[in-house]
Amino acid sequence: MDAKERLIIWKTVIALQAVDALKTSSKVIEIAKQNIEGVIADEALLDECENLRNFADIVAVRMFVNIIQNQFSLSQFELVQIRKALFGSLLESPELLRTANLSKKEWALDGHSLVYPKANKIKNQLTKLFETETLFEFDGLDSKQIYKHCASFISSLWALHPFESCNTRTIAVFFIKYLAFRGIPLGNDVLAQSAVYFRNALARAAFCDGKKGIHKTTRYLERLIKKMIFGGRAVLDARETHLYYDSNGVVLKVEGAEQKEQSASDRLDEKVSTPKKTAAKKAAPAKKSAPKAAAKKAAAPKKAAKKK
Repeated sequence: MDAKERLIIWKTVIALQAVDALKTSSKVIEIAKQNIEGVIADEALLDECENLRNFADIVAVRMFVNIIQNQFSLSQFELVQIRKALFGSLLESPELLRTANLSKKEWALDGHSLVYPKANKIKNQLTKLFETETLFEFDGLDSKQIYKHCASFISSLWALHPFESCNTRTIAVFFIKYLAFRGIPLGNDVLAQSAVYFRNALARAAFCDGKKGIHKTTRYLERLIKKMIFGGRAVLDARETHLYYDSNGVVLKVEGAEQKEQSASDRLDEKVSTPKKTAAKKAAPAKKSAPKAAAKKAAAPKKAAKKK
């Protein structure tokens, strides 16, 4: 695995902490940098966790280690093993499926709650899902069929919410390894740049309100996966996943979600980028500041006039 591949995975696992509104510290950024540069070997990464106290830092390191491991099986057992590897000692009995019914409010659903399947049905539904997926063949599928199927499978898995907590990060790691298993390695940082979009897209794929004419849709997830697999210039704006986003210009606030999912990746980029790239990043905001300042000055008289 070369430095570029490591950088992509590190950026992804760090950014994915934002799906649970968590933020990594500078310590894990330094660990990632040293691993990318070969100073810290893969075998020593888990030892580094002993010096970390931040929950998100520890999970990010464990996610990286789990993703670069070669072993994978398309099974419920694999999903549980991933959860144990990520959250062992951090959560109580991380290997157990949830035993309580669960609902959760989602920003993308305008504050509505997703009601997940009853706890006593999870095991059977997981078994059926994996049995079906194990028999599915990718041979002969065109590109559209591939990303549509991937979106359908991962959204169905997430919609079960099989664990008490931290489902999205567990399933994200499973999904990255699933794609590699299907012959689609993580070749870009699309997921790293769109972690919150990923969470919202999963929520939209699971939500239905017939009375309001709202139906489950995987179109957002399909756009993300299509870009992950085939690249392209599609812009993945987390606001677009909101139930009532107006594409004609109404801007919905994301409570800083984009900044959270971008910041960790940007910090890691700065750590491993060349001096020229770093200089370019620092210079970029300066070019934009002048127009903004001019706009504020132009707006000032209007505000004053209103008061009169």
